[in-house]
Amino acid sequence: MIPEIIPDLSYVIIIGSFGMIQAVAVAIIAGLFSRESKKRKAENDKHEKQSTLRTESNLHVMQLMSAVTSLACATGSALKDEGRVNGKMDAALDEAKNAQREYYGFVNRIASSQMAAD
Repeated sequence: MIPEIIPDLSYVIIIGSFGMIQAVAVAIIAGLFSRESKKRKAENDKHEKQSTLRTESNLHVMQLMSAVTSLACATGSALKDEGRVNGKMDAALDEAKNAQREYYGFVNRIASSQMAAD
C-alpha cells in the first residue's frame, strides 16, 4: 500500500473557510468604524464652527453693551452737569455706531453663509 501524502482536503477547505469568514468580518467591522468616524468628525467640525460663531457673537454683544453704557454715562453727565450735549457724547455716539455697524456686519455675514449653505 502507498501511504497517503496529501492530507484530507476537507480539513484544508474548512480551515480556509474560517479564515475567509474572519477576513470578511474584520472588513465589515472596519467599514462600520470608518463610517462612524466620519460622522463623528462632521459633528465635531459643526460644533467647532458653532462655537467660533458663538464666541464672535458674544464679543459683539459685549461691545454693544459697552457702547450703550458709555452712551448712557455721557448722556447722564451731559444732562446733570451742563444741561446740554458735551464732547463725551460725540465719542460715545461714535462708539455706539461702530459697535452697531460691526454687529450688523456679523449678522449679515452669518445670514449670507446660511443662505449659501442652503
